[in-house]
Amino acid sequence: MSAALPQRSLRSPDLARAAARAATVAVLGLLPPLLLLMTLVGSFRSATSSWAIDFEGNFRAPAQAILHGLSPYDPHELARVHRAVAHGRNPDDFHAGVFVAYPAPSLLLGVPFTFLPAALAEWLWAALMLAAGGLALRIVGVRDWRVYGAVLLTPSVLSSVMLGAVDLAVVLGLAACWRWRDHAARAGLVLGACIALKLIAAPLIAWLLVTRRWRAAAMACAASAGLCLIGWAVIGFDGLGGYPHLLSMLTDIESARGYSAVAYAHLAGITGGVAAAMPYAVGACLLGVLWRVGSRRNGGDQAAFLVGVLALMAFSPIVWHHYLVLLFVPLAVYAPRFSPIWLLPLLSWAVALMPSSSEDGTISHVVFLAVIAGLTAWMLTRERPSVSDTRSPAGTLPAWR
Repeated sequence: MSAALPQRSLRSPDLARAAARAATVAVLGLLPPLLLLMTLVGSFRSATSSWAIDFEGNFRAPAQAILHGLSPYDPHELARVHRAVAHGRNPDDFHAGVFVAYPAPSLLLGVPFTFLPAALAEWLWAALMLAAGGLALRIVGVRDWRVYGAVLLTPSVLSSVMLGAVDLAVVLGLAACWRWRDHAARAGLVLGACIALKLIAAPLIAWLLVTRRWRAAAMACAASAGLCLIGWAVIGFDGLGGYPHLLSMLTDIESARGYSAVAYAHLAGITGGVAAAMPYAVGACLLGVLWRVGSRRNGGDQAAFLVGVLALMAFSPIVWHHYLVLLFVPLAVYAPRFSPIWLLPLLSWAVALMPSSSEDGTISHVVFLAVIAGLTAWMLTRERPSVSDTRSPAGTLPAWR
């Protein structure tokens, strides 16, 4: 009997570790795909207004208009919505709150999907966005399956896929830009494509400039301008002259909602021109921080990349909670292996489940800001090897600890 007691005590730690592994597999391995499937199938079958609305409104429907020789842009309709919103109407009352304002190259992405049945096109787009997000994590060095599970549990990813948004494609572009940061042509072309896809990526050019990647920055500018020129040439330059005014009207319609600097200004009681200028003020401050952290010898490149992504979000006058997926790229650079920091974005479920326009909207804004602040503080306080130490031969990855 006495000989058996030590054996039992030795098995207790083993049982605890086995239980912990089983819990990890259940929470980060089995729950994420189940939750994803339930979210997508539930949204599709219930025909909720949010299912694939970004994909249909911003890509497939404009592509159909282009193929029929019609303009994908409708400034007169947007002006009518602008007047209605100014008189107190909700933007969601019009076209489910989706208004075509992406650059012409983005709209052309929807052309191949016009030849498919709507349901098949929507599911294929969702699958491609999921694949883009997974590939983005992989090319920056994530090999830990627990990271993929934690990311898939976040409402930012689930919401982006459910809405049919293009955010995860931008995430892939950011990841590729980081991976190829020392290859001027590749990095420039990728960032230029990101800018042509979604203009909010433009502030990342500052990251290339601060880190003295002059050729990559020049290539990004040239590539984005060239792609936009080609895209608008395909549609006969329709809507090009009035495009800045179109963006201005969309900003007026949507900026008070969501989680942009304008929305936070409105929450604080600031309106008018001061509120409209807030994204540029906050973005300019972050560019100053970008210049400062970029001069670090130890980890300056990673920190500059992070601040560049933050500036990308700050400059945007329209920010939705699923834009948090953009921060997963710098987080993966800092933490390619699973650690508790990957669970912090799960707090944004409070944002996803609480509409920002509700009486409790203040709570969702505080949580959103807290998640960004927590991730940023954690990353900026990490000690990273210098950039020269982290460069690896082609096909290999840095041995992060």
